[in-house]
Amino acid sequence: MYPIKDIAPYIFGIILLAIVIYIIVYVIYPSSGSNDMLPNITPLNTKKDVVTSNIVQTKILGSAGSTVMGFFKLDSGDRTIKSDITFIPVMFVESNWYLEIAQSPVKNVSARLRVITNKYEKIITSGQTKPTTQSEIIELPPIPKQKWVFIAILRDGRRFDIIYDNKIVGSQRIPNYPVVISMPLSIGNKQLNGSAVHIVINGVRLSPNDVESERITHVDTNNMVIEANPVDMSLPGLNLFAQCPPGLPCKPITRPPNNSLLKWDTPYA
Repeated sequence: MYPIKDIAPYIFGIILLAIVIYIIVYVIYPSSGSNDMLPNITPLNTKKDVVTSNIVQTKILGSAGSTVMGFFKLDSGDRTIKSDITFIPVMFVESNWYLEIAQSPVKNVSARLRVITNKYEKIITSGQTKPTTQSEIIELPPIPKQKWVFIAILRDGRRFDIIYDNKIVGSQRIPNYPVVISMPLSIGNKQLNGSAVHIVINGVRLSPNDVESERITHVDTNNMVIEANPVDMSLPGLNLFAQCPPGLPCKPITRPPNNSLLKWDTPYA
């Protein structure tokens, strides 16, 4: 039997090689199958494309069902910006569908999902039809402000279900089929003030239980949203840092400043 001191360099070499392979595969060149398209906090005061049009076509528009979800924290927008826009897009696939909020309630509607659908008009002179589009509206309750809300849009054919956290707040089967135009999935607008993180997409309509299972993978045991670790040394499929113990490289969004005498704002106020 070989002494420990003789085989220790080999053990160390194997461990080092495993770490290098893991970093290359899961950090530097992560799998294209990863569905979290926005692992870090991103401000909403500018438009940002988070999913390319080809992925949108494959996973969101090109299948019979899809799921788009993410964490949003909305604050009061910039009221100094004058605009004729009544509803402001928060998350959208341009020319397809828009999750929007109102600058001020319009006919008691504070939020909505606006879906662009196909419409065919008959030309009287020729008897033929020509394609056109129209907007179909699913009215939603207000999105809570100054706190993180997990919003999910579930589509199964013409039926859309919208979830805030773990509650279905809207469910409707629209009369016509949604338009399929390949465009990026985007978030943000100059009239918004807030943040988004963990935009997750899936090429099938998930169940509400599946949505809740996805949500809890991005929060710690205190239900506080955490960003992705800059270098996650946990094994694939294991969320070892979910509780974010002190000293480990995870960052709860809601953590207070180090000096307990300083005032800090919680998104759960």
